[in-house]
Amino acid sequence: MNRTTHRPRRVLGAVTSLGVAAAGLAVLGGVATAPPARAAEVDVTNATFTWDLNNEATSGAFAPGTWNLMSAGRIGNPGAGGVTLRTSDDGATWSNGAAAGWSAQSGDVTVEDLQANGSYAPATFGGTRTNTAGANANTAGVRGETRFKFTGGTGTVDPAAGTASVAWDGDATLLFYSGMTFFHLSDPELSVAADGTGTVRATVGGYATSMDDPTLWQALPDEEVTVATLTDVDVTTLGVTTTPAYREVAYSAPASSSAQVTSGTSWGSFPQGFVDFQQDVRQGPYWYSTGGAADPRKIANELQVRFNTAPSVTVSDTDLLPNGSYEVTVEGENFDPGAAIGTRPPLAGRSGGTYVVFGKFADTWRPSAGAPSTSRKNTSQKWAVLAADMGTVGGPAAGAVELTPAGTFSTTVTVDKAAIDAVATDPSLVNYGVYTYPGSGAANAAFETYTPITFTPATPAVTVSAPSVTYGRTATATVTVANEGAADGDTVTLRRGTTTVGTAPLTAGTATFPLGTLPAGAHALTASFSGNSNSLAARGAGSLRVAKATSTTAVALARAPRKQRAGKAKVTVTSPTTRATGKVVVQVTKAGKVVRRAQGTLRPNGVVTVTLPQLGNKAKGAHQVVVTYAGTANVAGSTKTVRFTVG
Repeated sequence: MNRTTHRPRRVLGAVTSLGVAAAGLAVLGGVATAPPARAAEVDVTNATFTWDLNNEATSGAFAPGTWNLMSAGRIGNPGAGGVTLRTSDDGATWSNGAAAGWSAQSGDVTVEDLQANGSYAPATFGGTRTNTAGANANTAGVRGETRFKFTGGTGTVDPAAGTASVAWDGDATLLFYSGMTFFHLSDPELSVAADGTGTVRATVGGYATSMDDPTLWQALPDEEVTVATLTDVDVTTLGVTTTPAYREVAYSAPASSSAQVTSGTSWGSFPQGFVDFQQDVRQGPYWYSTGGAADPRKIANELQVRFNTAPSVTVSDTDLLPNGSYEVTVEGENFDPGAAIGTRPPLAGRSGGTYVVFGKFADTWRPSAGAPSTSRKNTSQKWAVLAADMGTVGGPAAGAVELTPAGTFSTTVTVDKAAIDAVATDPSLVNYGVYTYPGSGAANAAFETYTPITFTPATPAVTVSAPSVTYGRTATATVTVANEGAADGDTVTLRRGTTTVGTAPLTAGTATFPLGTLPAGAHALTASFSGNSNSLAARGAGSLRVAKATSTTAVALARAPRKQRAGKAKVTVTSPTTRATGKVVVQVTKAGKVVRRAQGTLRPNGVVTVTLPQLGNKAKGAHQVVVTYAGTANVAGSTKTVRFTVG
């Protein structure tokens, strides 16, 4: 429709309305702990969109006996103006007998009514006119506390980038003066850009009428318009809660309609295109400021989109030892506080939050499935509730932890297998785990999560280390059992080859074994850990290398051999770690050739005197005495050379 030219029109009188109910529309901004950011765009498959537009939409109307109300679906065409919905058949027909078909639910659209406990339920026809106290909507501030709700929205969302694109299918009808004028709003689409700006667009259509001629009834073609302009939108993992722009938004009214008043605290407008459409419906001035007493009731109300991301829980450690008490950290996200309204004290009518427990539950345990409380046994329980309700449930001393408006919490629970086994004795209680489910009697199956906890004996890593030593030195071996399942006082046994060295207790996971003096060479070592209630038995192997002792050979030539005279050489072999034993060989060489040879056996003190044969005709000249100690299995050999000359 061309919006640059306006046909002459008259406008119905002003109506009044009441502020939107705050219950169930929790603001998500300004939370104490930000929800974990998603790394990338994710698909949305079942988003919800709730809104009541403004306070005019559900207030009493000035025409006697009429009020403004919503219907799910497209209301039937009365075929004429000036008719209203019949109250005698709950809006099934118009006052002229034409089919109307008022409904609280049609497809994915529901008209919801605020309940006394703060929750919402599908509205009744009569309930669209009354508040929770039972008072009828009027022009003095009482209204029917209803809203429309679109479900099944699909699209994509990226909370980290702050973007969202979600669309819904379905129709809702907003009727003023019990239907004397109405329009439908169909297939809304939410779009949010990274800079926090966004829109809600929808298809609108209805009928033109006139105060001068209420019988005038002319169908208007459907058109797509921006119903809400959004700014400073915070896209979270749960969704979007924001108030559309209205205050100080200018509107260019046609000459045939009331001019916009741009003074006072309530001046503003819904988007231009939407109000232009309402001018055709003859509701234009209900959607922008005109200077009347009803201006405060025209201000756009908060809208809410829930992405319906399933609550999830992260547990810091899910595989623990069978014995002992352990503190594990439990973190939750997407536990929308408004999605679990308590039905019994102490949080009846308010967000019931969620219990966070370690327990041993039956296979069928979920409250939403009607499972009795006997199917759920726990030994450690926390209750995640809104900060304002923590004192109501006893405070931190009673297990209260904060559930942020963004649906996140972080707490610890104590996991103790022996403790839960002592109380969960019914054979049907078989599943250990960390569980969550709504508190204070609230019902929401999505809050019911189960994270299994397993109890697995540790598998130790047994290692044997033994520093290399030299023969004659005392050797030691250290056995380490690297696993939290091994406790002080547990024992480990060490073997060298097939010989048992001994059994020793572990201290801080280790035990040391003296091995004494061992022969030179490689020695295989094997350690055996017997295990305990938290740990399996295990074995480990290592080796010890014993190096040969070093030796030093010294020679004292007591008498050099001559042509006709034997000589004597005193040979001493020493070692820093042991006594040298065995034989020494003494050679007399001349010009690199052996001319005489002798040998001797070391005495216990490592000394032997060896007789050197006379040299005969080979006596004259320079000679060398070369002493060689060959060594033993445990002592390395050594040599020594001395020189002498025969004139």
